[in-house]
Amino acid sequence: AKYDGANGARPKKLLTHMLKIAATTTDPEELEAAHNSFLKDLALYEFSMGKIQIVADTNLREVAAYKEQQAALAGDMQRLSSEIESLKVKVAHERLVRKNKEEYAALASQVEKHPPRSQTQKDQEALNEQLASIEEATARHHQLMEKRKKQLALILHQVEHLKQSVLDTEEDLAALPP
Repeated sequence: AKYDGANGARPKKLLTHMLKIAATTTDPEELEAAHNSFLKDLALYEFSMGKIQIVADTNLREVAAYKEQQAALAGDMQRLSSEIESLKVKVAHERLVRKNKEEYAALASQVEKHPPRSQTQKDQEALNEQLASIEEATARHHQLMEKRKKQLALILHQVEHLKQSVLDTEEDLAALPP
């Protein structure tokens, strides 16, 4: 018996063939043989249809399994995308932290080149003391200069006074009769 697919043409052909034999033959043995052949062909057809049904059921289960796998893969892909985005954020944060550490290290090396704060404060105090002593000395020198200016002015005034006295005396002497 040749398989003709699931369209049902084979059983119709078998039944038509059986009816033709039944209509043309009156011999019971020939009818019995045709009947047995029909049953055998019908059983073979049912067997073929059973195999097709098993394959169809298997295909449906495989399609369902593939859909489940596809859904699982889509979920995994979504989860991995989320993880990738999270890791991108972490990487950006870690890059920023590393950049800050590098900047800190550079600043720390610059700071280490300078003396410690305690030494700087001591130096500043010493410089302030020197500045105060210089300002005091300057003030003393300024006072001394003012004193000297006054003394010089007094001396110049005295000299001028003496010159005038000498001139007056010379005039008085010149006015005296010889």
